Amino acid sequence: MMHTPSSAPLRVLFVSDVFPPRSYGSGQSAYHLARGLREAGHAVRVVVCQPTLAGMWTDYDGFPVWRPDNDARRLPDVAFSANGLAAGAAIQRLLRDWQPDVLHAQHVHSALVATRAAEGIPVVVTVRDHWATCFYGTALAETPCPGCLTGTKSPCNIARGTTTAPAVLRTAKAAVMRATLAQRHEVLRKAAAVIAVSGAIADELAPHVTPERLFVIPNGIDTAALAQVVPADNPALPPAYFVSVGKLAYHKGTDRLPEIMQRLPQDAPPLVVLGDGPDAAMLRAADSTGNRIRLLGVRPNDETLRIMAGAVALLFPVRWDEPLSRTHLEALALGVPIIATATGGTPDAVRDGITGFLVGRGDTNALAARAAQLWRDNALRARMRDAARAHARNTFDIHAVAQRTALLYRVAVNR
Repeated sequence: MMHTPSSAPLRVLFVSDVFPPRSYGSGQSAYHLARGLREAGHAVRVVVCQPTLAGMWTDYDGFPVWRPDNDARRLPDVAFSANGLAAGAAIQRLLRDWQPDVLHAQHVHSALVATRAAEGIPVVVTVRDHWATCFYGTALAETPCPGCLTGTKSPCNIARGTTTAPAVLRTAKAAVMRATLAQRHEVLRKAAAVIAVSGAIADELAPHVTPERLFVIPNGIDTAALAQVVPADNPALPPAYFVSVGKLAYHKGTDRLPEIMQRLPQDAPPLVVLGDGPDAAMLRAADSTGNRIRLLGVRPNDETLRIMAGAVALLFPVRWDEPLSRTHLEALALGVPIIATATGGTPDAVRDGITGFLVGRGDTNALAARAAQLWRDNALRARMRDAARAHARNTFDIHAVAQRTALLYRVAVNR
């Protein structure tokens, strides 16, 4: 294979499960990386991988994006095991006509499709959650994995009916799950390079990826744009408040928020909650019974950022091993201290005592105590705000992340 000059622009084909405007954290991270690469002079095109038989070319912020037709029928995910369906065909046409230098798979389904479709082109795979080690990609069990592959009861599969299914169905499901995980491990073995978004994810991948192919590169954010965000001037907001942002669900620990607020002194600010999910009704009830919780639901991203920017601190009492929360990175860039449980990749973002505080998993007493401490100490809050912004610029700025990623592409191409 020819070696590309170190200064030559690269043609990069992103293969992603999701991409804006219909997206969540993974798609936003892919989009911001694409922006950083484009601003560095590289060309990026995107194929969105969903199990459909038809798709079309669209444009998003100047990026050519192939995505499924809006009315295309979605087939079962297992359909990807064959050839990637319409997405796989789109990738092969681009390999022939556009001739990208590298394929960058952004998530689990796209990794499978990109690896199957690639013909002599290096594939880089980014892992942003636990899909390499957990069938569901969540690793939600609070104790060491109890073996959901055999149908035992655990928080990550209790809603999926495996605990009451007949033994023959549990056995069949176990076989499918094991085969799926083995297929994912094979994808990782074939990749020219694998990117883990945090040290914790890299540790999970170590048994399946050789050290010379495993790299830690975090998700990136536009720190310059976030530094310009002005706190919301909204009369509906209290003059001072803590904030919680994200899915209102068990694994995010949002059911712990009323207890945390009860443990705060009476003169502490209320909590503004942004998001929706299974715990919304419980939090709405807490809101109506004087628990100092204001549930505002899902707001547009720009409004969410402005509300976050005015907060005393972000409270994040998650149960699961958070891979690397995009909300954390945005809070840092906004200068908002974070008080969070020390799980997964969170310590990569939250430097205990510097950009916020880390507490033990489930330790609501400690989280409330740290929130009260931060509220009462204006000087500490100011130091943490400055340190948070600096940490975001130095570690998570999209231009630095894109530069590191482009260097990795060249290593993969030249290898």
